Amino acid sequence: MKTRTLERLDLIAARTETELLETIRRHNETLRQIDYQRGVLAAYRARLAETWRNGGVVRASEARRATQFVSASETAETQVDTAERQAKAALEQALERLAQTQERRRNLDEAQRKAAAAAERAAETRLERAQPWRPHHSGPTK
Repeated sequence: MKTRTLERLDLIAARTETELLETIRRHNETLRQIDYQRGVLAAYRARLAETWRNGGVVRASEARRATQFVSASETAETQVDTAERQAKAALEQALERLAQTQERRRNLDEAQRKAAAAAERAAETRLERAQPWRPHHSGPTK
């Protein structure tokens, strides 16, 4: 392959690598947000449970809201679990693609080095052939 073609392929691979790194960063941020959401749900549930454990008087409207919250939090937790599974799967896929892209770049780099060495050898050969031919004399001629 020509050196110029290899350089273009490497440029495309570098752009792909940069995009994949950004995708990985976004998926990691999504997973951090999911952890935060889980923490908020757990904290609110803990406060709600503590209210019930204290044995204080609870109005019917508060009990209904608590029941609604528990139901909504279970739905939210299911959604959070689903989002987490999707984000982890997408992250894993992006990491695999990144590894493939990095391997491709290493291979392109090696091919570029070989092509450059071959071009240098070819240039040296052309220079040698361009030299005027000079016969070697074993001694003075008469």
